[in-house]
Amino acid sequence: MTEWKECKLKELADFNPESLTTKNKLQFINYLDTGNITKGKIDTIQYLNLSTDKVPSRAKRIVKKNDIVYSTVRPNQEHYGIIKNPVDNMIVSTGFVVLRSKEDKCYSDFLYYFLTLPENTEYLSNVAEDSTTAYPSITPDVIMDMDISLPPLPEQKAIAEVLSSLDDKIDLLTRQNKTLEDLAQAYFRKWFIEDASDEWEVGKLGDYIEIHDSKRVPLSKIEREKMKSGTLYPYYGAATIMDYVNDYIFDGEYILMGEDGTVETEDGYPILQYATGKFWVNNHAHVLTAKSPFNNYFIWFFLKQCNISGIVTGAVQPKINQENLKNIDIPIPDLTLINSANQFFANIFAKILNNLEQIKTFQKLRDTLLPKLISGEIRVKM
Repeated sequence: MTEWKECKLKELADFNPESLTTKNKLQFINYLDTGNITKGKIDTIQYLNLSTDKVPSRAKRIVKKNDIVYSTVRPNQEHYGIIKNPVDNMIVSTGFVVLRSKEDKCYSDFLYYFLTLPENTEYLSNVAEDSTTAYPSITPDVIMDMDISLPPLPEQKAIAEVLSSLDDKIDLLTRQNKTLEDLAQAYFRKWFIEDASDEWEVGKLGDYIEIHDSKRVPLSKIEREKMKSGTLYPYYGAATIMDYVNDYIFDGEYILMGEDGTVETEDGYPILQYATGKFWVNNHAHVLTAKSPFNNYFIWFFLKQCNISGIVTGAVQPKINQENLKNIDIPIPDLTLINSANQFFANIFAKILNNLEQIKTFQKLRDTLLPKLISGEIRVKM
């Protein structure tokens, strides 16, 4: 690796190269806030008319194609990404540091993958936790002063192409799953909302689900840190997988529905996760399975279109208690339609779960290769 050289990041990129001023004379901007991108996936970009809309004071940083954005607040939340296809007049929050690679020295994708290394996320998170600010944060200087082992440009590009090819496969499968979910939701609305019969009975959800909340066991961060040896299983919270531990309390297929904390989307729909195999759940998510005549998949798509704003309690900490959950109205069509829907949704879910298994495989391969390629432990044939 004699051709690799040690550098500081500030030698390889310009930091916060452009800022929005009155000289730009824009009529609108497309604004990205720090919470709206996570691990490269953009959730929301806000269109703002500069004449009529209230524009956040932090909407200052101009980004261009292949710029890297990295949130300086709570690095452990991984609000970062590389802007491959910027929309017109794209502006990001000053809560990001923007890195623009010097093309004659560093390939932007290689720099991005370097910054996403778990060890670098951990380093930046530790620096943030030691900061004296009101919340854990870093300054751009912290990133600028990071050390990096840099291969020649052709090898940088080859390394990035290996990793991005895996990311592309993951993105494709993720989009396929979104299409499948949307298809199933459309059929559910058609069959059970738009074409609903006045002759159908209306039951209570509690009569058609089993609630397994009594089996849940919350674990503190300290307890989880002691459970890291051997095979690891997902540890679920209200809205996401929070950690991995070497034991499990559930084995099978279950619907997880946020109970407190993060319990509903902005539009008032429940926060749902579909957990399969062996896993652990804390006490912030209801654990559900379907009861006859419905299957899990029917209940999943029913809950997906069920607005639950009216049953959320708690002014400070939003909560959906068991009684309110059980009292949700559910249509009871004839058994023939239920059986047909059960099978249709089962077929959709089989494809979704198969894609999820492939995603896990590609993610595991990517996560294994990432540190080895970036460090030069594994070399790419040129």
